[in-house]
Amino acid sequence: ARSGTHCALDAAMAVSGGLDMRQQLNFKRSMRLWQPMLTFGLREDILTGKYGRHYKHRLTEDQFLKLLRVTSISTLDVEAIVTYNSFDNLLHYYSEMSAMGDRDPEFGLLGSATKEKDSSSSGGGDKWGRIANVSVPFAVLQSLDDPLIGWRTIGTEDPKGLAESGTGNLMLVLTKAGGHVGWPTGNNPKKNGWKWMSDAARDFVLAVDIARKEQFLAK
Repeated sequence: ARSGTHCALDAAMAVSGGLDMRQQLNFKRSMRLWQPMLTFGLREDILTGKYGRHYKHRLTEDQFLKLLRVTSISTLDVEAIVTYNSFDNLLHYYSEMSAMGDRDPEFGLLGSATKEKDSSSSGGGDKWGRIANVSVPFAVLQSLDDPLIGWRTIGTEDPKGLAESGTGNLMLVLTKAGGHVGWPTGNNPKKNGWKWMSDAARDFVLAVDIARKEQFLAK
């Protein structure tokens, strides 16, 4: 989104990633139930991994102690990412990291209007911000029951308008179920593993490749 026409990629795909991570600030159930299960491992990776010494060097004793006590991904982002990289706060970090972080957030986040209407068409660049600058095929695969990255991180109540934003390079693939980076299938999910998700990524890449070859032959 930030690169615009200077993007060096041929295509891109986000899997359970979220387009507006600011919406995570209101995902209390995830913070309370699911995030603590993952936080311990991530925290240990930071403290004992190859970057651990950098954190110990840069953070104050009090900041490092807070990092040791985090219990959710959101608080880990505060103590490990926001503090280390000198962001103003968690909202600032999520705004900068999100493809849709430069527009007014929807769903009443931080008291903002639930729906933001304007007189422009659904594909208007001003309405959608930098996401409208995407210049290569970009697929977003998101499950609506994702327990870690809430469905509101899609960023809008108007997914059709979002898909039509800019020059139409954005494709939303939203499923009713699938979890977080999962999409298990069959009575024995272990048998197929991540096949559905992997096949979706493969089919998207193949479709982009075929389309590009057809465009080249048409010239």
